[in-house]
Amino acid sequence: MNFKRWYDLDPTVSKAVKVLEEMDEDMQVRCADHIISKLKEFDFDIQMSLDDQYDYIMRRWYDKNVKVSHAMEYLKKAPLGVKHELALEIINYLK
Repeated sequence: MNFKRWYDLDPTVSKAVKVLEEMDEDMQVRCADHIISKLKEFDFDIQMSLDDQYDYIMRRWYDKNVKVSHAMEYLKKAPLGVKHELALEIINYLK
């Protein structure tokens, strides 16, 4: 069984996450703000409390900043089409 990370299921989302990971923290936070504000425009249900979000060992690159981690968790739970659209925006923004 090949285990894939949630963002590896779509090549565009995977590229956006990789590009975002390589940015400095200030740029990551700016993108996190964009992701959070864009996802508020869409009508989908995200049931996630901060307790749920931080109930794991913080070992992922995006767990170093609370806002970036929060944005990535929201993106993870977004519908695939929304993820893809946001990934394109992130890639274009960071170029």
